[in-house]
Amino acid sequence: MEEMPQVTEHFMGFLVAEKSTGESLSSLILDRLQELNIPFEDCRGQSYDNGANMRGKNKGVQARLLELNPRALFVPCGAHTLNLVLADAAKSSLDATGYFGYLQKLFTLFSASTKRWDILKSHVTTTLKSWSETRWESRVNSVEAVRYQAVHV
Repeated sequence: MEEMPQVTEHFMGFLVAEKSTGESLSSLILDRLQELNIPFEDCRGQSYDNGANMRGKNKGVQARLLELNPRALFVPCGAHTLNLVLADAAKSSLDATGYFGYLQKLFTLFSASTKRWDILKSHVTTTLKSWSETRWESRVNSVEAVRYQAVHV
């Protein structure tokens, strides 16, 4: 009787990347797998964000690792893809672009000057947050900073 295959995921730890090229990141991943004694030839999948250095067809991490192991198929990260879809959807709404533009202008106005930042902090108990184009969850932080602020009296 054949042994049943074991499917496992491995958290490889946080790694310091000196360079963010596909070549450098591929080497970093392979070196870490070797350190952990995880055979890359057993890998059957890989998933990353949609950055060119990760998903690139020719020089990205997924392409380089696929050359070494054709069974390590690449699937784009679903959470990152959803972030991109939400960001694009928000760009098509005038209300959303206006609202998030307003939040970004507030952050820019106060963060450009320590004096203005101090004045803001003397009147509210929270901090304004900047947001990222591709990280939808960062917008939640910027909304909460304005929505749930408490005024000092």
